[in-house]
Amino acid sequence: MRLVVISDTHIGGRFDEMVFYDGVKIVNSLKCDYLIHCGDLTNDGTLAQYEVAKLYLETITKKPFLIVPGNHDTKNVGDLLWEEMIGPRYFVHVDNKNKVKILGLDSTEPDSNTGRMGPKGIKRIYEEFGELPEYWLKVLVFHHQTLPIPYTGRERSAINDAGDAVKAILDCNIHIVINGHRHISNVYKMSDGALQAWIVNCGTLSCKKTRYREGYSMTVIDVNRAKNNLIIRSIILKHDSTKEKISFNGRFQEVIPPITKEPWVSLIQIGNTDVSAGMFNTRIFDKAVNIINNQETDLLIHCGEVTASSHLYEFELAKELLDQIDHKKLIVPGVKDAYPLGYELFPEFICEMNPSFVDDKLHILGYNSCIIDEKEGRLGRGNAREIVEKLATNSKIGVVVFNHTIIPLPRTKHDSELMDAGDVLASLVNNRINLVLTGAKNRAGCWQVGDTIFANVGTLSSYNLTTRAGNSFNMINIFKTDIGHYYEIDEYLLEVNKKRNIGNFHVSDTVEPMQALRKLKFQV
Repeated sequence: MRLVVISDTHIGGRFDEMVFYDGVKIVNSLKCDYLIHCGDLTNDGTLAQYEVAKLYLETITKKPFLIVPGNHDTKNVGDLLWEEMIGPRYFVHVDNKNKVKILGLDSTEPDSNTGRMGPKGIKRIYEEFGELPEYWLKVLVFHHQTLPIPYTGRERSAINDAGDAVKAILDCNIHIVINGHRHISNVYKMSDGALQAWIVNCGTLSCKKTRYREGYSMTVIDVNRAKNNLIIRSIILKHDSTKEKISFNGRFQEVIPPITKEPWVSLIQIGNTDVSAGMFNTRIFDKAVNIINNQETDLLIHCGEVTASSHLYEFELAKELLDQIDHKKLIVPGVKDAYPLGYELFPEFICEMNPSFVDDKLHILGYNSCIIDEKEGRLGRGNAREIVEKLATNSKIGVVVFNHTIIPLPRTKHDSELMDAGDVLASLVNNRINLVLTGAKNRAGCWQVGDTIFANVGTLSSYNLTTRAGNSFNMINIFKTDIGHYYEIDEYLLEVNKKRNIGNFHVSDTVEPMQALRKLKFQV
């Protein structure tokens, strides 16, 4: 079964007609079951551009041809023109013979580069996929991305409710998610500890605004239901030739629990203490200290927001309170610790802003991801290089710690992540860094992207609660297994004195070699 994906044609703008026709020749010559366009058919959403775009679309002969709008298509009230001239802004395609369901959603907001799925879109995901048997292939298509994409500069174009979308994708065990928007192809495998989802980003077919060295491209996804695997390729287009880039080949796979496991590393992850006169819950902090001091752990890690406002008295009190915790500690600053005065007080009262920890099993690098007086953060190229140099070839468990989120959290606006999140995420995942710990947004969550585990922590002692579960901290236990390491992540709920499991991940130490594949046959 084959899906061919094109995107971001931008007809009427910086449109390359010659390469568009080259791409259409390939599309029409390939054997495929479904042709999908991920949006930005036009550049400005005007009537003239839609009229011209319809003429270009007539050159595409493949059916079914499934298409969703992009942010450029809904400019200038283009959403109404889309419905009049192209069709509905979302679709449900059901293939009963092949047991395939493809849901296309409109993630655009008029005259905005950012997007939003919205409550109706999220609900539609659950309605279409929630009760669908697992032997069906589930495919979700929309224009904007959920996970940050490398080589795209500042991260500012994901959907605002990306966390809710990611949760729905993982809750419904959707197999393939297809996006466009950023004009570069990319593939991630993502899991919450159950079935893996493949997040596929498609490049631009014919817009002269290309990214880095990729140029124009289309994506081909081959799915073998009998073997339960897939192959994802990017076809790089030029006026006189094509180049095939294998993005991924592997399996849809569930997490396999280990037969035997040996305790290896134990970590306690806290964050968002918010020490202050108004936001700090003394009672719950004292309770947390008592519980934490009775746990055996290799290290306690604080992921930022030690104070509520970077005031002097807050840092003085925070030092006194954190000294009550008996374990070794590694602490990084959060946004509220990095107001101008905080840059002076954090190193004086807490620790250096980029701390590290090394023992016989762990190598941990902590970073100040904050920018003074801004909610957004930045890790930076230098720190990203240091992570790879120190952790990628290390036989120890490599851990990176900073405050800002990379993976979007449910029920929060995706607006205070790292501005270089796309390049940071790719660097962490491509170099198989073991564990990444973050602390923004006061909500716990954990995910696997590639072979890297990401865990965000809730608030230990702030009154600023964003979940009815209340104050909490994470307990991370890592076990050595016959193939690699098994991660058990629990959130300890302080009000009810109970821990709940939020993720189990089994990661192999070895990388499966990529198979040599026969090249596609197509005409240019």
